[in-house]
Amino acid sequence: MSSPKISNTDSLVLDYVKALGIIAVVIGHYPGDPFTFLKPYVYHMPLFFFLGGLLLNTRRSVASHALGIVKKHLFYIAAVYVLIALVFAILHQLYPIAYTSMWRGSLLNSVLYPIEQSFHGGSYFFVGWFLFAYAIASLLCFLVVLLLDKTVRHTSVHYSLVLSAALLMGLLGMDVIGPLYQANKIFYYNLLSQVLVGSSFFLLGYCAKGFIFKLAGLYSFVGSFVFLYLMQQYDALQPLVIAWSKYSLGFARQTLTALAGIVAIFSIAKILAHYQNMAALKKIGQHSKPIMSYHILAFVLLDIVFSWLGLWDLHHTKALNHYYSPFTWPIYIGLGVAIPMLLHNLFTRAKRNLPVLAT
Repeated sequence: MSSPKISNTDSLVLDYVKALGIIAVVIGHYPGDPFTFLKPYVYHMPLFFFLGGLLLNTRRSVASHALGIVKKHLFYIAAVYVLIALVFAILHQLYPIAYTSMWRGSLLNSVLYPIEQSFHGGSYFFVGWFLFAYAIASLLCFLVVLLLDKTVRHTSVHYSLVLSAALLMGLLGMDVIGPLYQANKIFYYNLLSQVLVGSSFFLLGYCAKGFIFKLAGLYSFVGSFVFLYLMQQYDALQPLVIAWSKYSLGFARQTLTALAGIVAIFSIAKILAHYQNMAALKKIGQHSKPIMSYHILAFVLLDIVFSWLGLWDLHHTKALNHYYSPFTWPIYIGLGVAIPMLLHNLFTRAKRNLPVLAT
C-alpha cells in the first residue's frame, strides 16, 4: 500500500485543487462571502487533510516519516510563528493594530501558549493550529495504515478497515470529544478533536486515491452542487469549524457536506486541467503553504495602506477584522494570495544567493 502513482494530468489537477482550496481559505478569512453553496468553511480545511491522505507514502519507515514531519511542519510552525510575532511586534510600535505578546514569561509557557489557544491567542498566525494538527494526524494515520498493511494482506479488506477507522475517528472527534470541549473548554479536548477529525478526512483521502480522479468531472460537480443546494434549503449547510471543534450538524451531515465540497473542488480542477494549463493557478497551488501562513499579514498591510488613504481606522484591525467595502473584496483576496507568493519568492531567492554573497 505505497504512495499512488500520479500522472502529469492528475498532478496538474492536484495543483489546481490546492490553488482553489487555498483561495477558499483566503476568502473564508475576509469579510464578505460571495458563495451561497460552496461556502469555504464547509470544506476547505477537510480538503487539505484529504489531500494529505491522498498523497500518503507508506514506503518510508516510521522514523523517516516522523523526521519528515518534524522538518517539514514542526520546524516550519516554530519559525513562522516567531517571524510573524516579531513582524507584528514591530508593526504594533508603528501603528495602533491589535497585538498580544507571544512571550508568556518563560520559554515553556511561551511554547505551550499557542497550543493551548489553538494559535488564536492574539496571533496573526492562527492557521498554525491546522499545521500542528496536520502533523500529528499525518503520523497517526501513517501508523494506522502501516499497521493494517502489515496485518491484512487482502486489499479490499485493508481499505475497508481503513475506511472504518476514518469513520470511527470522525464520529469520536465530532460527536464525542467536540462536545466535551464545548462543555469544558479544556484545550487538549480541542486538540484531540482536531486530530481525530483531521485524521478522519486524511484516511478518507487515502481510501479515495484509487478513484477520486475518475469520479471528478462535470456530472460529479452537478451532483455535489445539487446536494449542497438541497442541504442549504433544509438549513443543513453549516461551517465545519475544526479549529474550535464546532460541529453543529453532527458527524454524518458535516462529513457529507464537506465531502460534497471536496468532490466539487476536484471536479472544477479536473475540468480546468482538461482545457488548459493555467500557469498562474498552478503557481498558486504550489505556494499554498506560504499563502496559508502569510495571507493575514497581507490583509494587515492592505489595512495600513487604506488607513493612509483615510478610509480605515487601524484601531479596528485584528486577525479577522479588516477594512471592507464593496470594492475591496477582489483587492484583498487577490493580493492576499499574491503578496505571500511574492514574499516567499523573495525569501527563497535571497536564501539561494546567500552563499554567493558570502564569497
